Amino acid sequence: MQQFPVLVCVTGQLQCSRLIHAGRALADTLDARLQVLHVRTSERTMMGNTDVSAALNQLYADAREADAGMEIISSTEIEKTICRYARDIHAAALIIGPSPADGLPPMSERLKALLPDIDIRVV
Repeated sequence: MQQFPVLVCVTGQLQCSRLIHAGRALADTLDARLQVLHVRTSERTMMGNTDVSAALNQLYADAREADAGMEIISSTEIEKTICRYARDIHAAALIIGPSPADGLPPMSERLKALLPDIDIRVV
């Protein structure tokens, strides 16, 4: 297998399971390994989900099923943490979900500016 993995970034939502499946498909196409990352902020809930730990447990199970490792890092600097982690593992591609319409540039654009050599895909 190629040494440059596909990195999937997930939040504490069950819907992120689809990102793991998309990452697995891309990793298979690239003959790469798959890695999943969750950056835990100080928030106890996310988008109305009061049981983030249950969602993360399910996502961890999904990652295992997809033959992927999963890392959880605590940080208030989500983008910097993603960038640092992607560089540390020499990620070939990064898969994220769409950003909320909050008036800021989408996270995908901000990450592309910080990680110009990594293929960033919004699923």
